[in-house]
Amino acid sequence: MPPVWTDLAGAAAQVKDGNLVALGGHTRAAPMALIRELIRKERRGLGLVTVPTGGLNVDLAIGAGVADRIHFAQVGLEEYGMAPNFRAAVEAGRLLCLEYP
Repeated sequence: MPPVWTDLAGAAAQVKDGNLVALGGHTRAAPMALIRELIRKERRGLGLVTVPTGGLNVDLAIGAGVADRIHFAQVGLEEYGMAPNFRAAVEAGRLLCLEYP
């Protein structure tokens, strides 16, 4: 059985540059502490899978340069509008997007 990580540092240490990472939670209950730890560790080239959709967690990761590709159905900030980092990265061609309808 794989180890169960009970601490943030242990969980973040398992994520290496270039990994594909699934993130849930959308805007509420998003794993923000994990995202902040990945940013602090300066991870790069991550692929993100949004489950079921991406929110503030995904937008923060993209804005910090952690992610270079994303598998998604939607990325937004619910009643707060569009995800500005996601939009800027897409418009600039810095993010490979694999959209699922």
